[in-house]
Amino acid sequence: MPNRSRLKRIATRAAIAYFVAMAVAVTFPGVTPFNTIRPFIFGVPFVFAWYLCWIVGSLLVFAFLYKVFSE
Repeated sequence: MPNRSRLKRIATRAAIAYFVAMAVAVTFPGVTPFNTIRPFIFGVPFVFAWYLCWIVGSLLVFAFLYKVFSE
């Protein structure tokens, strides 16, 4: 099925792009603009919420990859 193969290729490339962006966003140069304690988001400092959002995003990416590759 050529469409399935194409979908897998696109999903893989999108996941790679997300994880490269995540690596930049949570390391020194990428996190610098967001490295503040205030405001608090759901009771945690902003920088921790920044990391948490990227981690939850990676969970969603892995779930999407699982769905694409399991069928």
